[in-house]
Amino acid sequence: MATAYPSSQNTFVRSHEHSGKMVIDFARSIEKFRVNRYTQVVPVDKVAGYYLEMTIEEAGRILHADLRNFVWYDGMPSPEGVDGSESFEFKPFNTTRYAYTFKLGDLTINQASWNILDQHSSIHSRQAMTGRTQLAISKLTNTANYPSNHVMDVTAITGNTGNWAQSTTARQDIKRSLTTAGEQILDSTLAAIELDDLVLVINSKLAAELTQSQEIVDYIKQSPDALAQIKGDLPGDNTIYGLPNKLYGFPLVVEATRKVTTKKGATTARSQVLSTATPFLCARPGGIEGVADAPNFSTCVCFAQEELSVETKRDDDNRRTKGRVVDNIAYELVAPVSGVLFQAAA
Repeated sequence: MATAYPSSQNTFVRSHEHSGKMVIDFARSIEKFRVNRYTQVVPVDKVAGYYLEMTIEEAGRILHADLRNFVWYDGMPSPEGVDGSESFEFKPFNTTRYAYTFKLGDLTINQASWNILDQHSSIHSRQAMTGRTQLAISKLTNTANYPSNHVMDVTAITGNTGNWAQSTTARQDIKRSLTTAGEQILDSTLAAIELDDLVLVINSKLAAELTQSQEIVDYIKQSPDALAQIKGDLPGDNTIYGLPNKLYGFPLVVEATRKVTTKKGATTARSQVLSTATPFLCARPGGIEGVADAPNFSTCVCFAQEELSVETKRDDDNRRTKGRVVDNIAYELVAPVSGVLFQAAA
């Protein structure tokens, strides 16, 4: 180190304590991830099993407007109902155990001026939540998981003339898309799904594009509550994007999770987990946690045999600590008819 004359910058030894041990960490806390806003977690005891899917026809089968086939005349035998049963199918689920691991040497832990062990446990908990988001989005955006009439090209919907980002007040492509999707879900579920239980999920790039579309600009102008929300006068999760919490009556979730897709040492590449072109409408009734042995109307369910177990183990022989976050889960579209996947939305 070269000699220097004393000044205000060199007469002391710089230390982490001088910043109050400030730690800059841009990763989000696990509570900030939106995946639990549009999927439901169902705890299970075993790593594999079946869930039961019923077909949806008999509950709404009315052959005659005057109900003549159900009439029970006095003195006559009661209708037998020999063909009144409903079909069903057992479908499998298999959870997979994931371990998000790290290890730190004793010298590293002891010499660090902050709690580096707890921080790495937190980092890998967030990595696990990013992994959960990826698994859920992969299921929800796979066209093969839906009936063909529940995958809608936005530009091909009757009456639409383009994608959502290009929509105008006159065109109403966004509103028409959501209305068409909602009606399809009502048809396929015999209206067992309440429209209030449907959630529209878009990524943050599409959110920014919708904010600039004439249709949404005019929609906000005509909605006092929506305008107050984006001005910050009302609380809302989507204020930063200039969007209300509900769009045409559907709760709006902006999925902004990013992932790093390159190995360490390579030029970092980041991307959104959810594609801009493939938003989706899905059912998410009830609370975060569902019940395994009860009817479930959620489009996508996370079967969880073990959830986000944080573990550390001291390795005395090698003077280091091993850490991991363990998740044993499976995401499945258990009710695909309660959702709609959009394509070519942007």
